[in-house]
Amino acid sequence: MKPRTIFLATTLMLMCSFATLPAAHAVPAVLQVRGPIYITVPTSAGAMQSITVKAPAKGNMIVTVTGTVNYEFTSGAEAMWCLQLSMTSGWVGGCVPDSGSDSAIRSYYAADFPTTQSGFGAAAPYSIVRVWPVTAGTTYTFYLNGYGTGFDGIWLFQPSITVLYVPGTLAP
Repeated sequence: MKPRTIFLATTLMLMCSFATLPAAHAVPAVLQVRGPIYITVPTSAGAMQSITVKAPAKGNMIVTVTGTVNYEFTSGAEAMWCLQLSMTSGWVGGCVPDSGSDSAIRSYYAADFPTTQSGFGAAAPYSIVRVWPVTAGTTYTFYLNGYGTGFDGIWLFQPSITVLYVPGTLAP
């Protein structure tokens, strides 16, 4: 046989021996919502940012929220803020002290905590990551909910929600 014929026969044999992927095979995908630059944190529970995605197949959504909490605080009163990643708009059930939550973060400031400089304030970065199993063709909305009380002003700076779809699941 000529070398080209051997090469062609070998190539065809190898190509035909690989399993082919179905046309609808899901691959990792990502979607992100950023901003606006500042979002005012409400004094009672509310949704501040959201993202809606549709699962291409069974798998998992890895949802990450990041940004910075900027605040101005005057000594003399207690203050606190809480952020909750949820699939329910406005839900902040994980913000209750000692209740435990894998998707809420919070911070408390005692009445004698130092006053911030008006117009400058202080900042605390935040990040929440959670994985949700998803079903093919189902649409999911993820919310960044929260509230802040006792501050002169409190805002999220450069908030972002990122959703990464990962096909399949891992066995334990």
